[in-house]
Amino acid sequence: MKSLATLLVMAALGAAACSAASPAAETGPVTARDAAATKVCDDVRLFALDRPGLSAREVLDRVGTVYNDAQGSANAVIRARAVALYVDAEQAAEGGGPGSSFGADLDALRAACRTPVG
Repeated sequence: MKSLATLLVMAALGAAACSAASPAAETGPVTARDAAATKVCDDVRLFALDRPGLSAREVLDRVGTVYNDAQGSANAVIRARAVALYVDAEQAAEGGGPGSSFGADLDALRAACRTPVG
């Protein structure tokens, strides 16, 4: 399962790197706040409020929704951050406990959501 998680992270980061190197990135699509990214950001904000009362399985379900919504976004940063958060939640749900990077990955996704749209 860890190899699948690693593959997902590498694919998302690769997509982000390719998008950042494309001419379209100069005009903003890589960080655009499209409808899917807006939904992800709303879901993450609510998740952060509800998180203390959730079981590891409930965290995985909620983060899974965030991950699925992120895949519909043109925003490569949001997609990559959602993959990293999902991998952390999956490890916790499998009994690995919350990964040491879960909080950092959640903060990074929340920061990406605060990035001004321009």
